[in-house]
Amino acid sequence: MSIKLAIVEDQELFRRLLVELCSRQFGCTVVAEAGSVAEALDRIPPAKPDLLLLDLQLPDGDGLDVAAKLFECMPGLRVLALTSLHDEVTIHRIREIGIQGFVDKNAQKPEVLREAIETVASGRVFYAEVVQRVQQAMRSDPVAFAKVLSEREQELLQLLGRGYTNEEAAAQMGLTAWTVHSHRRNIMKKVGVATQAELIRYALRKGFVRPDGMQF
Repeated sequence: MSIKLAIVEDQELFRRLLVELCSRQFGCTVVAEAGSVAEALDRIPPAKPDLLLLDLQLPDGDGLDVAAKLFECMPGLRVLALTSLHDEVTIHRIREIGIQGFVDKNAQKPEVLREAIETVASGRVFYAEVVQRVQQAMRSDPVAFAKVLSEREQELLQLLGRGYTNEEAAAQMGLTAWTVHSHRRNIMKKVGVATQAELIRYALRKGFVRPDGMQF
């Protein structure tokens, strides 16, 4: 039976190539396409795909948030992330959200993508080797962020990593500036940094923020 596939990818040319590849060579039926978070949330539920091929970097938000929202209204949906992102925060969130597959679009051949699509659509999981490497590194690190930071601290680090002041972060999170100051001090102690510049570099290295400013 043909796999009913939805594709979310913001680069028009790459999305057209994916549609062509998946429909003509892989035998899938592409039932929905989207290039943004808004389009994805509007077009995918009524199309009822078996599998969603999902880019994680979208112009109006985070592809991982798309997956989380779609899982709420489509609990049987299978999702395969197709992305060049493989930092610790991205891999951690992929597993936490329950995304069933991951393919590095900068390092995999078309036949690997076909195998991943068929594997995930059949009810199994498919994770590129980089996922295993990152997870192993996090398991081996006694101060990995998932072990030492609370969810609230991780959320705050997204803002602090972008250079927000205590007052700016407090306004975003509905806290007092003093509370943010206290959290900042605790975060820095837990991850082993001593200055604001080091904290920003840590947030960038781990994937809490991107060089283009997008949060994840």
